[in-house]
Amino acid sequence: MPFSSLYEVIFQLMDPPEKAWGVDLGCRNAGVLCRCMEQFGSRIQKAVGVDARDTGFGEIPYGEPIELRVMDCAQPLDFPDNAFDLVYSKDMFECVTDKEALVQEISRILKPGGTVLCVNCDWDSVVYNGRDKDLIARAVHAYAVTKQGWMEDLDSWIGRRMFGIFNRSGLFDSSVSVHNAVETEYREGTAGFDFSRHIGWLAEEQTGALTMEEYRTFLRDLEETYRDGTYLFSKPYYLYKGTKKG
Repeated sequence: MPFSSLYEVIFQLMDPPEKAWGVDLGCRNAGVLCRCMEQFGSRIQKAVGVDARDTGFGEIPYGEPIELRVMDCAQPLDFPDNAFDLVYSKDMFECVTDKEALVQEISRILKPGGTVLCVNCDWDSVVYNGRDKDLIARAVHAYAVTKQGWMEDLDSWIGRRMFGIFNRSGLFDSSVSVHNAVETEYREGTAGFDFSRHIGWLAEEQTGALTMEEYRTFLRDLEETYRDGTYLFSKPYYLYKGTKKG
């Protein structure tokens, strides 16, 4: 399935009630909240996005009922009990050390019967097809397990672990599904192209995981694979949905 279909699945799972209050934890910007407003319209009464840094808040124009706030999701959330009908996060949980405490906070701010939807890539399951299997596997794995400076924690298996993290709390009725996004084009603007550029920080920052020469070889491999018609990129997203008990 193409990457564009991921948000179709996300919106189907959200299904907010009328006059819903929702929060996006680790939002970066207003992008998802703006999409929610387009999708659900007047069903959303209030949409709050929080992130530990405000560096991306100006990337996408937004207005009422959207509000963006600086808030560290690794700390107690500055919201009252039972404040939201929907709690959403994407690719944030892997960066938080005390995941169980965050689950407790999500339960606290969610109304009884409310929905939590956590979408996480399983970073150690990302796949490129190419010629040099060892180099490609090492580059992808190194990106998955090498913590960047702004991260509090890093769990490359977070996708496959989300169901268990929530389910063992006993606070939610839990379900999980997987959306495997696949591309066969390698060009600027595609997810596989962009991800291959992100991997470059391993060489640029001299982490020791990948040399600059190895990184250039990695890029050439992907480009040549695309030219001969055998390129493929696959990125699995696990979608955890929980309904707060009580």
